[in-house]
Amino acid sequence: MDLKDKTIAVTGASGMIGVYICRELLRRGARVIGVVRNPDKAAFLAGEGVTFRRADLADRDALTRGFDGCDAVVSNAAMFIMTRAMADWDAHMQANVEGTRNVYEAMRAAGVTRAVQVSTCGVYRFIPWRRMRPDSPQIDGERRQGGPYRATKQVSEKLAWTLSDEGGIGLTVVRPSGVYGARDANAMPMVHRALRFPGLLPVPTIIAPMVHAADVAIAIAGALENDASSGKAYVTGGPDTTLYGFMRAAKRAAGRGPLMVPLPTYVGFYCDNSAAERDLGFSNRPFEQGFREIWAEDPPPWAR
Repeated sequence: MDLKDKTIAVTGASGMIGVYICRELLRRGARVIGVVRNPDKAAFLAGEGVTFRRADLADRDALTRGFDGCDAVVSNAAMFIMTRAMADWDAHMQANVEGTRNVYEAMRAAGVTRAVQVSTCGVYRFIPWRRMRPDSPQIDGERRQGGPYRATKQVSEKLAWTLSDEGGIGLTVVRPSGVYGARDANAMPMVHRALRFPGLLPVPTIIAPMVHAADVAIAIAGALENDASSGKAYVTGGPDTTLYGFMRAAKRAAGRGPLMVPLPTYVGFYCDNSAAERDLGFSNRPFEQGFREIWAEDPPPWAR
């Protein structure tokens, strides 16, 4: 699909990854509809060319109106909060599973025939030293393996495949690893705390594949542009870098931070991004560049 002048709806457009998706689609000439519960959360996107339509994931009729006239939908909205709310199974089921059901039923009702589902590498069984590939073994979300977020995302992805097949919707799934970016409420606050830590800071050398949200957005737009990606899933994860290396890059980009020492951790989790690189134009930007871009848009606490 040539994205120029196509109308693409993005659920969760006001969230961290959603903003990057909208901007990448705009960059490629698409008309972007942000289908969100609260447009005020990312009102700045309206000035960049995004049109908002209000809809909650629980409201199938509102979603159908939100998708009206769209050539494709990026199903991005999900619940992921690294707090005690992770223990709330019902909230995660409602947002991630029932929300997905409503999104795909609304797509079908609106006559949408192309979609990208934003999933996660969390659907995989984490097997140290073994690369996560599109066909790697997955957890069983129905049995609540992996905790509320991972389990409900695995169930929701499985549901997306079923409903897209039933509705005649060409579906591509992207599975990012840990994502960092501007307006990030999960990874970046931990980075900021670490850079303000007084004294000596031991940092584990575990291989932790962190990926910039802008690079995930490039893969999503690439999936829509490549019709041959329909029916396939792709890993869009970070490079083979340790958490220590990630934090050292943050320190260099910030020009501040504690003395960091590597804490030997003999375990690693790896992503095989080769299919996404080949088919979707995916690649990982250097961490220092990524941090500088984030802080230029979303200044760290010490610069505010």
